[in-house]
Amino acid sequence: MAISKFVILLLLLVMANMHVIAKDELTFSTPPTQTKKSTEELYRPIVEYIQKVSGKKIKLIIADNFIEYSQDLLDDKYDIVFDGPQFIGWRIKKRNHEVIAKLPRKLNFLIFVRKDAGIKKIRKLAGKRVCGIGSPNLMTLGLLDMYPNPASIPTIIPVTSFKAALACVHEGKAVAAVVRNKFWHTRSAKQKKGLKVLYEAKRNWPDRGFSISKSVDVKTRKKIRKALLSPAVKEKAGLLFEKYKAKHFIPAKRAEYAPLDKLLRPIWGFHKR
Repeated sequence: MAISKFVILLLLLVMANMHVIAKDELTFSTPPTQTKKSTEELYRPIVEYIQKVSGKKIKLIIADNFIEYSQDLLDDKYDIVFDGPQFIGWRIKKRNHEVIAKLPRKLNFLIFVRKDAGIKKIRKLAGKRVCGIGSPNLMTLGLLDMYPNPASIPTIIPVTSFKAALACVHEGKAVAAVVRNKFWHTRSAKQKKGLKVLYEAKRNWPDRGFSISKSVDVKTRKKIRKALLSPAVKEKAGLLFEKYKAKHFIPAKRAEYAPLDKLLRPIWGFHKR
């Protein structure tokens, strides 16, 4: 009986391994933060490059909106993904993805307020109107993470960019805004008139990166990682590097991304998976 159970277990393991090896078509996706045409222009060359070096067919999937994209992440439909650290952290924890490469920038958020609002402490923003790019934007999630009690979170006034967030406060639509710290520090004194920094996060986050499913065989994962870190990728990722002001991808580590899954807890669907 013991031998029979061992044989059955061995067969199951072999079959599972065969399934991984037999996966010849992989899916690639990225958040729908721009038009489908722009997404094609940015990522099609990278997809074709990965396809060539891996020997696998790669299908580029472009979601119509964040609702569709989020649902596909929850359903684990993508094998290779290029997106923000909050999503990478969640996939590492919940979907056993491996992060393989990233952009070299560091990310951080900052909250500024109107000077005449009389707000001196971050907790005083509870219930107040704050301009921010709609969730699941990383900076906005960073703000929400500071309020563990859902009853005391600020009211987010959604905008489409950090420039729009600045204008939003100047126009009196809110008392504060959350933006990337670098954005604030590169504004002129005129643009900051009547405003002040309330809070600047001291801990940096890693930038966007590539993660890959563990359902992809180890050999293929290594090929793709090597290709993304190779100087040869520059020719294929030129438009992407230009967009994010980078010159190359660098190695990424699980430890720097995994804890960031917590940022997605306020987002419906991610909170319980």
